[in-house]
Amino acid sequence: MIGVPIARILGIEVRVQLGWILVVALVAALAVIQLGGAVPTLATPVQWILGGAVGVAFFLSAMVHDLAHAFTARRRDVEVRSILVSFFGGTTPTDPASSVAADDLAIAASGPIISTLLGIGFAVSATGIGGSGGDLAQALGQVIAVLAVLNLLVGLVNLVPAYPLDGGRIVRAIAWRRTDSVARGWRAAAATGRVTGLVVVAVGLGVALTGEPGNGGMLALSGWFLVLSSRAIRERLKVEALIGDLTVADVMETDVTAVHPGLTLDTLAAQLLDADTPTTAVPVVEDGIVVGILGVRDVRRLRPGMWGETRVGAAMARPPRMRIVGPTDALVDSIERLQRSGLDGIPVLAEGRLIGVLTRRAVGAAVGSRTEAASNPGRGGPR
Repeated sequence: MIGVPIARILGIEVRVQLGWILVVALVAALAVIQLGGAVPTLATPVQWILGGAVGVAFFLSAMVHDLAHAFTARRRDVEVRSILVSFFGGTTPTDPASSVAADDLAIAASGPIISTLLGIGFAVSATGIGGSGGDLAQALGQVIAVLAVLNLLVGLVNLVPAYPLDGGRIVRAIAWRRTDSVARGWRAAAATGRVTGLVVVAVGLGVALTGEPGNGGMLALSGWFLVLSSRAIRERLKVEALIGDLTVADVMETDVTAVHPGLTLDTLAAQLLDADTPTTAVPVVEDGIVVGILGVRDVRRLRPGMWGETRVGAAMARPPRMRIVGPTDALVDSIERLQRSGLDGIPVLAEGRLIGVLTRRAVGAAVGSRTEAASNPGRGGPR
């Protein structure tokens, strides 16, 4: 499951990762250190109360960042059911996207814009409050200044032109809009991401050589992550060149049997794990509605001794991690949804009715078939 649901705002489910507990604690501790140096006369309990408030406020600011993406998407008729609050922005498996370049540009830019505006607002407030005199006023000014810096950092970092940051999505959308080609948009995002990543790696190595190996190493690792992301985009383009004309209906598995969430895993675990069985993911249906999907990975997470006491409903993946695709959806886009979900398969619905499952196995077979067909022009691929 992606994150833990904590709230529902205007119909949008807000989910967070448990790692936020550590992030909030770290931000609170940094704020306390800042307060101790700036206002040493402030009582320690008050410092920790204000530090905790800063940590919570930073989380709320990050949530506003992701909600900005969601609300902008809704205004452009993109359905948004849930968001996953990320630490410093960037794409997540539940991020909204549009099939229109201009709309996707607006969605991508909305997050950095709102974070930057929040940072400016906090900075103005910190200046006004901190200058009013008194230890408490100075302390409030300091913690608000910390929030200003954090929000400006989130806004600026997300404008870095490298996918999966929002800046990479912005580059992709601009190139897509100018050329009327999604593929060219992706190529532009890959190119800027690679250059940016290499620059960050070089800066990180420079910082490490100047006597700060910890900070330099973190920068270098961040840059290398951006380089790897650009490589992933290029691989995506290669796959698109092979199967860009296919839809989900062309490769989905139609001979699937749905199961009830009340069944125990031992009734179908052996079938899923059998290498000779083509089934790698089964949809879970209750009262005619697809409520989840159970894959090989879900079964392997549990010890065999637990299969007899574990229900399918407890082990399966549910929405929003489980995405739904339609038979006419482009296969390339659906593969991206499948990969980002980390699942073995996702259900295919037509007018609310289950008609198949798009599995990693089926996708691999389609790519392999097309690759072989490209190497041997006389043979055909899936169609």
